Amino acid sequence: MLSLTKTRVLGARSVRRSLPGFSRSYASTTGATEQEQASQRDLREKSVADALAKEEEALAKTKQLRQLKEQAHAMISTLNKTPTTLVHERLEKLQREVDSLANQDKVKQLDEELEDFMLKQMQLPYSEIVNHPWSVAPKPRGASSASGTSASEEEGGRTQIKSTSTNTYTSDFPQLKPTPDFKPYSEQELYLRQLAHTRRSGTLGSDLTNVYKARNEVNRPRQIEDTTVASLMAAGCHLGHSKAMWRPSTQPFLYGEYDGIHLIDLNETMSALKRATQVLRGIAGNGGVILYVGTNKNWEQKRAVEEAAKRSRGYYVHKRWIPGTITNFTEVTKQVNSNSRMEIDMGDVATKRELTEENDRIIKPDVVVILNPVENRNCITECIKSRIPTIGLCDTDMEPSLLTYPIPCNDDSMRATSLMAGVLSKAAEEGLKRRLEVVANSKNVREGNFSRRAQA
Repeated sequence: MLSLTKTRVLGARSVRRSLPGFSRSYASTTGATEQEQASQRDLREKSVADALAKEEEALAKTKQLRQLKEQAHAMISTLNKTPTTLVHERLEKLQREVDSLANQDKVKQLDEELEDFMLKQMQLPYSEIVNHPWSVAPKPRGASSASGTSASEEEGGRTQIKSTSTNTYTSDFPQLKPTPDFKPYSEQELYLRQLAHTRRSGTLGSDLTNVYKARNEVNRPRQIEDTTVASLMAAGCHLGHSKAMWRPSTQPFLYGEYDGIHLIDLNETMSALKRATQVLRGIAGNGGVILYVGTNKNWEQKRAVEEAAKRSRGYYVHKRWIPGTITNFTEVTKQVNSNSRMEIDMGDVATKRELTEENDRIIKPDVVVILNPVENRNCITECIKSRIPTIGLCDTDMEPSLLTYPIPCNDDSMRATSLMAGVLSKAAEEGLKRRLEVVANSKNVREGNFSRRAQA
């Protein structure tokens, strides 16, 4: 027991003696570890800084490349809008300037760099680079050997551009975007195909002449001398009503019947039309008042009646005939102001004289032209009572004895009524012009006599 205790004490002492050396070696080991950690920290920070610098450099390069691409796109869009002639002039000028430079090797290097940038970095679609001179379509394998050309010659043909100033659109249609074969033609391609067809075969075929235009019957009506039976038949003037609506008094005007419809003899129509035009020419030449009546709801007849009245300086009713317009004029026109009435001479010029009781009487029309007399029986009755002559289109369902100058014609066709109104108003216009010429000549003669008397 005593020996065991002694041994433990000795062991403890030996441990105490060895502790100072252990502490010195532990401190040295700790210092070396800290230095290694500091060096590793510095290495990590340096690597991180290098990585950040490279990333910033890459971002700056990407940004610069993106800006360069945007500028290139803007320049390409500007070239697309520039006419081909101006582009060629600018190219020639730039080519002369490039040729005048001393360092041609630098120009060639810049040309290669820009070409590489346009072909690799821009990555333009095929529709935008197909018309560029620096664009080379891929050739199938064996094409070079079959044609006897080598790869070096192909490369030489590809780089035959002298400078980058020729890298522009040379096509006449730089905005055209070609479509693939499996897709239909675009609107631009269809328009160009139409132009090509017009240039090649647009002059082939026959030319249509003497084409009928319905507006000419109203705006530029024909004279009675130019009116023929063929023109009347083309307008449908020969078509009458069915046999059930036939009036026997129109028997002298009939040519026959077809499919249950009576046909009007156009020879009778021509003779009646010539007689009516002579009447209107004489009335307009003597300063008479002409009234046109056409109350059909169709706007074509309203337009024809209005233009006919303007052409002959007459009057017209194209909406509705108010009963009593002629026989009871005072009551019907009470709302009309008295200032709207004036006195005019034979030259249709206002005399500026006050209307006396003798002159301020009711003025009635000298002739009434009715385009649809069946619907205007009241107008015909008032004209008969007032002894006013009437000219009207007499269809097979109309009583011709009610009209002073009946014209056998179809009164339901707008083309026929427009033709008749135009021919009649043209005759009245001729009489009006003749009257104005006579008035002007008489006025000149009167002024000449007055000047001679003044000189004498």
